[in-house]
Amino acid sequence: MAERVLTFKRGCKDGFPVFLGYFTTALAFGLLTRTSGFTFIEGVLTSVTNFAGSGQFLMLNLYNAGSFLLEIVISVFLINSRYLFMSSSLRPHLENNSFFALLFCGFGCTDEVFAISALKSRSLPFSYMAGLILTSYLGWVSGTATGFLAGSFLPPIVQSASVITIYAMFSSLMGAEVEKNIKALVVFFVSASLNTLFILCLRISTGLSFTLSMLISTIAAVFLYDDEEVLDE
Repeated sequence: MAERVLTFKRGCKDGFPVFLGYFTTALAFGLLTRTSGFTFIEGVLTSVTNFAGSGQFLMLNLYNAGSFLLEIVISVFLINSRYLFMSSSLRPHLENNSFFALLFCGFGCTDEVFAISALKSRSLPFSYMAGLILTSYLGWVSGTATGFLAGSFLPPIVQSASVITIYAMFSSLMGAEVEKNIKALVVFFVSASLNTLFILCLRISTGLSFTLSMLISTIAAVFLYDDEEVLDE
């Protein structure tokens, strides 16, 4: 059977399932921006300029908790730092290494985009990456806009419930990791315990508590996991 050519159209087709997943998740994010006091333009621009699902939910959660701007910036940077490694590992496979192409692919390299691209195991034309990224990006941005507008007719109690979406998202991520390796549960327990200790006992701000617990639990994971387990991940 002949190999499928990686064209823009093929990228759009591969990105359509991601579009659906991003759109539904972004509905909750768009609604959350409205309940957080953002205007429509501010809410949509957050997704237009960031394109980082978990990072954006975290940003709003810290914002609503009254965290300082620096705390929000550091926390979001840390949780999104994985994209630096993902985009770097994809670079050798990109056919177009121009500055614009690298910048575009780096911006659009989300978890799902990276997973789809990595499975191709061959050189990646810019046209294919453009189709994949733009389709995924459209799902996230349009979902944010739709979610914000939906808040204009949804009951207040439903809008207030949107604050739990970040917990649901991270719970699903935790479940997936624990299923692959039970040691992940230890890391999550350490992080959650430290965060609780910092906030309730030491009265440290939410943003700083999150940052400290993330860093310490990450260091703990370095000693907990061996090289083979890291490669399997």
